[in-house]
Amino acid sequence: MRLLIVEDNLSLAEWLAKLLRAERYAVDCVSNGETALDIIGSSPYDLALIDLGLPDMGGIELIRTLRERSISMPILILTARHELSSRVEGLNAGADDYLTKPFEIEELEARLRALLRRAASPLKAELRLGPLAFDQNTRMFTLAGAPFQLSAREHAILEALLRRAGGAVSKESLLESTYGFDDEVNLSVIEVVVHRLRKKLEGSTVSIATLRGLGYVLRTGSP
Repeated sequence: MRLLIVEDNLSLAEWLAKLLRAERYAVDCVSNGETALDIIGSSPYDLALIDLGLPDMGGIELIRTLRERSISMPILILTARHELSSRVEGLNAGADDYLTKPFEIEELEARLRALLRRAASPLKAELRLGPLAFDQNTRMFTLAGAPFQLSAREHAILEALLRRAGGAVSKESLLESTYGFDDEVNLSVIEVVVHRLRKKLEGSTVSIATLRGLGYVLRTGSP
């Protein structure tokens, strides 16, 4: 899952990014609305966290512009404004939820999980393919009912594949959806991570197949 933080308080943005990366999210940070519009237009994001008090284009204007451009990803407002009118204005502009500063990281994570779960699979708390399961509440994988231990990169790639299980996912798509623009990675990194995942899935009925010219597909069948 790839998140964008739009926050002009750099220390807060960096703190949030560090915590969210520890929870296996890919995170990018920008400090103003114009930059946010530029990168959202060229890169896929699963959710944006937007501060209302941005220095150039205000958060409300940014949210309204994103919705006018038919960008439907969930948006969580982060704001120090406690007035009801500000929160209502943000929600009416197209935001999906809001959180007032200061906040507890546990509440932020819970709201993120709820928004991502609602956007990706409104009726399902769990994604499953054969013995492989992903709990969207805890963001943990299990294989045949046992915890499936993965590195952060393995987790990100497997989640992206599971969300499109049975369908081809290109290396480029995996790279864009699981790494931030500050990560120095290329397509060979995807190949290495997929190789490690195949090793860990050996002996189960879940496998990652290569479709020449198309990418990878996560599927289940006889081991």
